[in-house]
Amino acid sequence: MCAQALEVPGQARGGRESFDYDAFLSYAHDDRPVAAGIQKGLHRIGRRMGHLHALRVFRDATDLTASPNLWGRVTEAMDRARYLIVVLSHDAAASGWVNKEVTHWLQRRGPDQLLFVVANGHLTWDEDTRRFDPDRSDVALPVLTQPGALATEPFYVDVSEDTPWDPRAAIFREKVTDLAAPIHGKPKYELASEDLREQRRFRRLRRTAVAGLVLLTVLAIAAAAIAITKAQEAVRQRNDAVALALTAASRDATGNAAAALALAAESSLATPAPLWQATNALVNARIAFSDRNAQQVRAPLTGHTDSVTAVAFSPNGTRLATAGLDKTVRVWDAATGEQVGEPLMGHTRGVYSVAFSPDGTRLATAGFDKTVRVWDAATGEQVGEPLTGHTDGVHSVAFSPDGSQLASAGADQTVRLWDLMSGRPVGAPLTGHTGWVYSVAFSPDGTRLATGGTDQTVRLWDPATGRPIGEPLTGHTDWVYSVAFGRNGTRLATASFDKTARLWDAATGEQVGAPLTGHADGVHSVAFSPDGTRLATAGIDKTVRLWDPATGQQVGEPLTGHTNAVHSVAFTPDGTRLATGGTDQTVRLWDLTSGRPVGDPLTGHTGWVFSVAFSPDGTRLASAGADQTARLWDPATGDQVGAPLIGHTDWVYSVAFSPDGTRLATSSRDTTVRLWNSATGEQVGAPLTGHTGWVYSVAFSPDGTRLATASRDNTVRLWNSATGEQVGAPLTGHTDGVYSVAFSPDGTRLASTGADQTVRLWDPATGRPIGEPLTGHTNGVNVVVFSPDGTRLATASRDNTVRLWNPATGDQVGESLTGHTNGVFSVAFSPDGRLTSGGFDKTVRVWDPATGRPIGAPLTGHTGWVNAMAFSRDGARLASASYDKTVRVWDRLWDADAACELAAPFVTRTQLQEYMPSSWEPKCRYSE
Repeated sequence: MCAQALEVPGQARGGRESFDYDAFLSYAHDDRPVAAGIQKGLHRIGRRMGHLHALRVFRDATDLTASPNLWGRVTEAMDRARYLIVVLSHDAAASGWVNKEVTHWLQRRGPDQLLFVVANGHLTWDEDTRRFDPDRSDVALPVLTQPGALATEPFYVDVSEDTPWDPRAAIFREKVTDLAAPIHGKPKYELASEDLREQRRFRRLRRTAVAGLVLLTVLAIAAAAIAITKAQEAVRQRNDAVALALTAASRDATGNAAAALALAAESSLATPAPLWQATNALVNARIAFSDRNAQQVRAPLTGHTDSVTAVAFSPNGTRLATAGLDKTVRVWDAATGEQVGEPLMGHTRGVYSVAFSPDGTRLATAGFDKTVRVWDAATGEQVGEPLTGHTDGVHSVAFSPDGSQLASAGADQTVRLWDLMSGRPVGAPLTGHTGWVYSVAFSPDGTRLATGGTDQTVRLWDPATGRPIGEPLTGHTDWVYSVAFGRNGTRLATASFDKTARLWDAATGEQVGAPLTGHADGVHSVAFSPDGTRLATAGIDKTVRLWDPATGQQVGEPLTGHTNAVHSVAFTPDGTRLATGGTDQTVRLWDLTSGRPVGDPLTGHTGWVFSVAFSPDGTRLASAGADQTARLWDPATGDQVGAPLIGHTDWVYSVAFSPDGTRLATSSRDTTVRLWNSATGEQVGAPLTGHTGWVYSVAFSPDGTRLATASRDNTVRLWNSATGEQVGAPLTGHTDGVYSVAFSPDGTRLASTGADQTVRLWDPATGRPIGEPLTGHTNGVNVVVFSPDGTRLATASRDNTVRLWNPATGDQVGESLTGHTNGVFSVAFSPDGRLTSGGFDKTVRVWDPATGRPIGAPLTGHTGWVNAMAFSRDGARLASASYDKTVRVWDRLWDADAACELAAPFVTRTQLQEYMPSSWEPKCRYSE
């Protein structure tokens, strides 16, 4: 029995006040799609405008909470329903629960309000004995085959040809109307007429709304076409509309990170200059893509016409075998997703398990027809006769590691071993389970066999003797669906209907750690990665989850995409991909290597890192920190280049490359500035001395002839970079320590900021201040930078804000940029005009300086304050320095072309065009 309960609030109607439900749906677990379709149809047919549902139908488990008296709860719900609708199928006929429910109904209520739906199979009525003929009816419940079970042939509808049981389909809707009419207490033609009137009424309203929208659209287009000169504006508006629609589609495609990334990239490319909404979506999608621990590869594999119950990769990873309730086994090319050859036919009922032999030459399958079958994996031909002996459906099959034996587990409560060469049983059946045995697995060395079943236990066996090893493993509180050994056989993983997976010590039988929780419903399948570092689970909650078996922690977010329960999961032999199959009749492939951090940490500093700078050609990255060193890195590989630059005797606060890249300047808490040969790491000349306090900042002029420095001694100083001599007198005016200094791109302006909460502009040629100090910040101003075109200044402050200024007028531009939750320590412009900031809240944030809006979510990864930021000259990389002793290099997250390259392997042109106007051509290249 698989009953779920959903009570739909509604007003009581005449004569029905004593019943809470109009109908109770009784069905087997695997008939959920049929039951769901019937429920939807009963909800819709005859529904009046303004009403949620036409009938109240009991089906959903929300009312069947965990209870030791489950049967009592079910019978209570049945007694509160006017009609009983029973879904008949092969699975229902084998379900004790469905038979029990019908028996209860007949005993309490009789047959008058009993309706039947045939989901598959055949029914034949025997008028003489007033029952369904048990010899000619393969889906009749046992209670319905008893002589005199029913006074007359009951009413039933056959929906076996109506998959996927969508109430919008005319034939299926008519059949559900047949069911609904007696429940409504109306003739079918009257109910159908009312339903048709309501549908027409809805369509009229919809057509009116659409016509109104069309009229508005036509008027807008007509107005835009009044003058030819407005044609370009119309195109711009169309492109903006497409971009915004793609932005919304990207935001909504949460289950497919690659599709979301591709849609965001297309949104950015839809207009000559990306809309801020498009850039925002692109940054968010790029972060989400990098956070995914797996990405679905292309579209789902389709072909099965019923639930996919099992998936298995060949030993070389080139083939994928799948089994389904449609009685077929299918083989697929794992690289292309194309089906290889025709389906393997032979089983007469649903196939529950499939496995490749260790050498890949054979396939074994197990089905509800009580047989195990062996196939030639190359030709798809059955090898020999079916292996028979089980007296009920066979749920699982596994090859021994040497390929000489098969193990099978079934609903007859036994496990059986078979000799693969002869097809004969090896010894007597292994007995001990007191319920169906759902899963069987060999240990990697073949000395152990693990099984799990509906008796909520896991058992270990010696396959050589057939004897149990130790006591059953207990702990699960519901059926155990799946068992799997880890790489070296020391760990055993199990999955259960109790919503957990568990790990066990295979030698002692002791549970290892706490249960793995996270699934919202039963867990159907579990599998170890080949290297044993990951565990995958699949569940009824439509998700696949990855776990670290060493810690028991879930790795990343659940993998979503299946639209119904996921029955099976398997890793490729190299562990780079995952296959899943489920009730939605699809097989899905997932790439486990697609996600990578957007900010990789560079480690080596042994103290806080205060400053970063890229060389002009972008091939080197310099950093400086509290360990009294400066360091050079290859930003492409993250490797440190050469030995640390040593010479300062205290913290190194700042580092800067000369415009030609041949020199590196550093400033320190030891009050000195030093110059270095960036190729050799050798110090050039003597330290530059003169400051009487810590030197916080250093910057080269655009022509490289001057150095500017800022110090705690309240001064800014200029130096001849060739001779090391100070140029002119110190620049004074700040009333407290000066934290930052920057040259304008043309070299005609110098900006400085400090603890006195001001920004000051200077003429570097004369050393004189330009205009009045720029005021507005309410705490110390930590850093100042010019925009690439020199028309804007950006400053970051301990007052938690970033501010933009017009350096020509000294006026603040727009509102302060807020979002950081603590002081802002760093700010940087990208070459294309984006703005980034970092601060005490350990985040890096991206902004659109034109609008002042944040772009995307904050970038996280640093575990300490973000002290400094710098872009490479081409804008492809962003570096950040932190108190966590690391430098991180971030991708340019708003680069649409890079996003296309990342997403293209995982999406198709067809997938994306569903979100686009029919005449719109994608800007990136995707496979068809």
